[in-house]
Amino acid sequence: MPERDSVHDSIRQALINDGWNITHDPLVIHIGPKWVFVDLGVSSVISANRDEQKIAVEIKSFVGKSDMHNLEQAVGQFVIYEQILKQKEPERIVYLAVTTEVYTNVFKNELGQLLINNKIVRLLVFKLNDEVITQWII
Repeated sequence: MPERDSVHDSIRQALINDGWNITHDPLVIHIGPKWVFVDLGVSSVISANRDEQKIAVEIKSFVGKSDMHNLEQAVGQFVIYEQILKQKEPERIVYLAVTTEVYTNVFKNELGQLLINNKIVRLLVFKLNDEVITQWII
């Protein structure tokens, strides 16, 4: 099983603080002879009819040497997980969770905005120290 990201516990708590239920930590998906591990499987009741919304959250802190390399890895994982979940759990939507600092430094620039505007990634932005979600970018 892959090593947890350094901000894993903070985003987990931010989701709980926002009313979400952590259902899988990690969310393990089998595809062919391989297993993939999405950081969190999460659900929430969204209406009076008790409809349940399910999401998968891949957490990234961008602590490596290069933001560009971190972005390439994060987007690659996001796209792979999204494609697998479309086949295995089509009701589950994938989000990339990043801190407000990563959002400002990486996703507010031209390349980050291109990825957001072209709907390549969906972001869940959270404030690390307060363990609170500040934005959902769909």
